[in-house]
Amino acid sequence: MFSNRPLILAPLAGITDSPFRRLCKTFGADLTVTEMISAKGVWYGDARTIALCDHHPEERPLSAQLFGRDPEIIRAAAEFARERGAAVVDINMGCPIKKVIKTGAGAALLRDLSQVTAIMRRLSRPPAIPFTVKIRSGWDREHLVADEVFRLAAAHGARAVVCHPRTATQMFSGTADWDYLEATARDAPLPVIGSGDIVSVADGIRALGRAGIAGLMIGRGALGRPWFFRELRQGIAAGTETAAMPVAAGERFAVVMRHWELLAAAKGERTARIQFRKHLGWYSHGLPDAARFRREVFTAGTTAAMLELAATFFNPA
Repeated sequence: MFSNRPLILAPLAGITDSPFRRLCKTFGADLTVTEMISAKGVWYGDARTIALCDHHPEERPLSAQLFGRDPEIIRAAAEFARERGAAVVDINMGCPIKKVIKTGAGAALLRDLSQVTAIMRRLSRPPAIPFTVKIRSGWDREHLVADEVFRLAAAHGARAVVCHPRTATQMFSGTADWDYLEATARDAPLPVIGSGDIVSVADGIRALGRAGIAGLMIGRGALGRPWFFRELRQGIAAGTETAAMPVAAGERFAVVMRHWELLAAAKGERTARIQFRKHLGWYSHGLPDAARFRREVFTAGTTAAMLELAATFFNPA
């Protein structure tokens, strides 16, 4: 699962749902990850939380990403996710969002490595659960802890660590510090998956050329571009971004419509229409007259009107 430089779809709340994960698998994502799931929500049987564990067999192998703080609750949620078909569980220790931080979960754990150890220890006890962790480089620039987490994860049997080399206090500002990640990953005792600012084939080639980087996790680079995984694979295999074949207009339109079909089947027409508008915005990025198209899509009053706009924009012939 973590050999041969895997390309993994990152978990993005409200975006990387089952339909989008299926599309990315079609284009060569080696592993997809659920949207972030509250371990406590699973523990208490919350229906909406549990629904986030659902997936289609086409998505497998699938990782279920959990967030929480209590080792017993995380263990129970991990067992539940595995019963639902997840190949591995990923423990989020990097989310910087306030509502997660205030519970002591996500990136808050980077300030409490004793709790990180307790969580990993509980997951590693027999019968051990296959797990990974996703982190940021640290809480802030004065407290960088990636190397310590790599060591702890290896000691407790983690399959890999995904590291986004921004600090929690950076949120999503600035740039990912790949120099720091390379310096810490080169001697890491387990596979390190790099994440952050991979939005072009050239970015991916450069990242995988760094010492210690075993694979990549792709987030916003895949928005409106599920075929980005195919382009990355082509460029990486040849060692040059020019080897990546850009998606043709006809294929783009086919993917857009397939995405709509999957979303409507999974969530019903009304919810799917509301959610699909943002995806249409991403699919249109960089195309001529995209700004006008986005305005019209977000004011379209019916599904038929939205789909007609999409057909005219993406398949004008």
